[in-house]
Amino acid sequence: MAETYNSTYDDCQENLKNLVHFYSDNLGKRNEATTRLHLIDTLLMDCLGWNKRDIVCEEHQRTERDEYTDYTFFAPRRMMILEAKREGDTWEIPDVKVSITYTLKSVCRGNADLKAAINQAASYCQSRGVPIATICNGHQLLAFVANRNDGVPPLDGKAVVFPSLHHMLDYFPDLWNALSRGALEDKKLQQRLVGSHQPELPPPLSASITDYPGTKGRNVFQSELKHITELVIDDIPESAELEKDFLTKCYCHSGALSQHSLASKAILRARYSALFDSSSPGRPALVSATTRAGVSQELYADSMSRRPILLLGNVGVGKSMFIRHLVGIVAPDIFGKAISIRIDLGTSATLATDLKTFVVNEISRQLTTKYDVKIEQGSFVRGVYNLELKEFRQSIHGELANSDPPRFKEKELELLERFLADSGEHCKRSLEHLSKGRKQQIVIFIDNADQRSDPTQDEAFLIAQEMAAKWPALVYIPLRPETFHRSVDTGALSGYHPKAFTIAPPRIDRVLSKRLRYALAIAEGVVPCAAITQQSEHVVCLKRVIKSFLKTLDKYDHLVECIDNIAGDNVRVGLRLVKEFFGSGHVDTRKIAEKSKKNLYVVPLHEFLRAAIYGDYVHYHPDRSLFANLFDISEKDGREHFLLPIFLSVLRQTGHANKGFVDTDEVYAALQGLGFAPDQIDFAIVRAFRKRLIEAPASQRPDVESRYPRMLRATTVGLYHLDRLLVRFTYVDAMIVATPVLDEDVREGIVNVETIAERMSRVKHFQSYLDRQWRESKFPPLAFHWPTVSNELTSDIQVAEQRSKAGQR
Repeated sequence: MAETYNSTYDDCQENLKNLVHFYSDNLGKRNEATTRLHLIDTLLMDCLGWNKRDIVCEEHQRTERDEYTDYTFFAPRRMMILEAKREGDTWEIPDVKVSITYTLKSVCRGNADLKAAINQAASYCQSRGVPIATICNGHQLLAFVANRNDGVPPLDGKAVVFPSLHHMLDYFPDLWNALSRGALEDKKLQQRLVGSHQPELPPPLSASITDYPGTKGRNVFQSELKHITELVIDDIPESAELEKDFLTKCYCHSGALSQHSLASKAILRARYSALFDSSSPGRPALVSATTRAGVSQELYADSMSRRPILLLGNVGVGKSMFIRHLVGIVAPDIFGKAISIRIDLGTSATLATDLKTFVVNEISRQLTTKYDVKIEQGSFVRGVYNLELKEFRQSIHGELANSDPPRFKEKELELLERFLADSGEHCKRSLEHLSKGRKQQIVIFIDNADQRSDPTQDEAFLIAQEMAAKWPALVYIPLRPETFHRSVDTGALSGYHPKAFTIAPPRIDRVLSKRLRYALAIAEGVVPCAAITQQSEHVVCLKRVIKSFLKTLDKYDHLVECIDNIAGDNVRVGLRLVKEFFGSGHVDTRKIAEKSKKNLYVVPLHEFLRAAIYGDYVHYHPDRSLFANLFDISEKDGREHFLLPIFLSVLRQTGHANKGFVDTDEVYAALQGLGFAPDQIDFAIVRAFRKRLIEAPASQRPDVESRYPRMLRATTVGLYHLDRLLVRFTYVDAMIVATPVLDEDVREGIVNVETIAERMSRVKHFQSYLDRQWRESKFPPLAFHWPTVSNELTSDIQVAEQRSKAGQR
């Protein structure tokens, strides 16, 4: 919702003066409807600057009594409910001097009707998760915080009271700073009446673990296996000697829809178009980089050479692999004849303080190493500036060539030094000289900018734009959708309306299968590699583990489904999950290798999840794991343990019509309708974004206190947490350590344990606590139903107990 108001502060103050005069001249006994029309509407919209679109009258909530609120205010979520009374329903406030703040108990004393109205408004607010309640009869006004998180009952708190319109005018700054739209957004009334103190949550179990999260130790066997795994999956395939073979055997074409995603096929097809607001003036023309006929030839058309060619794709979808495959396999006849420079802004540029200097230096370095061209070599420099040297000979200094040759040489060198001093311009001139002299196209790829900070990505694009426009080069730059969108908004791409080639992710199961088979070929010696001894114990073990993992991927769905959905289109994350399994301190890989001597081992999901959730640590840590804690809370409210699951369910249930997106206002309306306060919902949304459980158009990432995106959508990461992880003993067991438990008796039973039997007992204890919190929450029927989840969790615990009795982990 745009931050615009009907009038400015000064206008509203003047309008209040007029309302004071009108009321003085038109005293009467207006009924409630007329009071609202003549007085309250004017006070709200003309004197406090509210827009009509921010107010809903007679909002209905289905309860036992079918309740309707007189006014509900949105800023942009529900922030205040106003209960309107007749003009004649007045109240007396004793000792009105200079204060506008009173205890609710004092203002209710002797004002039975006001007390009833306060209770009614508080009830409305508490059932709808609205923080501020207001009572107004057109000429008197009272407002208080009806939803508190500091342990104080709302009706034991304070209120701001304006016993007359004259009083409102006298204390207009206080009125404005309490109830204008901007003040409600900034929570100024809460700060005045409650303060900024937040009650401390009871510490989670992690706070009592001295070395939390702890490093999971590996034995020598596991450490060596991890090292070899990184060699055969990452390092060796990336070597220059295997480049062509690796790309030929391992590249997976983008765009194939996942067979295991929990998101619908329609959402997957619209993964990029839906990320852009169709009304945005900077929206690019989106063209798929690949078609059924292969790679689009527009990617290397001369007509686009004056603009950088955008390769648009989310993080980890394979933009770098696409470029390598394009250059080395798809069009080697074109790029092989070109002078091709790939500038990696990932790891190689992390220490660079000046990005443009790094780019220029990297071009110079690659010209030397790949093409044996030294752009600062004397003869080359003279060739670049041949015309300038000829003109120099025609200048006043030219006479020195005969009369004083040493002096002439000195002046000539000074001229060339001035040219070399501008390294960027010299690099450009050098490329022009090379292109004309060798009759070769210059191609520059500025890669992995999306691994850097937002300002670095903006700067990288501006550099690419300048190079494409002024340098003799075809410039490619991969960008994330949100980078493009933000750059349009901030002006970095002002006036630039490009065509963007979208790179969709490949199917993760195919990527994993090809990469693991290639790693197996290296381990078996089919792909020659001097760094690997095929008969060593660790290599023999790794081959068996890879074969078992491949069998599990090929014949069963549980691992592929997990990796596919948790990766969420990010191939890097998918590969990371697999690499963490091999050599993990949480996995008995020697056992897998031994069992695979006769029959290949089937990797169970619980075993994979332990390695994936914990990573290199003993305990789950929310900031270091790919996985989110759905049970985390921000306030002393047991219902909040279920807020994130309910939130994800709301998105899935209502997100069918608009490519999975749901209006953010609808989300707040649904969750506030269940009694959750805006601050709790804010906290849930921020956590969900940070853990990739949700996304928004252009992937705008909110932070606490910021304005949220207009639309939200559940990702496959969020849906997998909701549908698969909540019912898993392995997941709940991991989350316990980082979840505040509000019940002191239960908290005493949540301790650090090690054995599987102790962990099962702890999970059951925590499960009982959640069962009770759900019962006490008294939620209406919802798409998310914890008792159903709890029953499935019980079944999984029973399976874990059976495994334990059978001697399995």
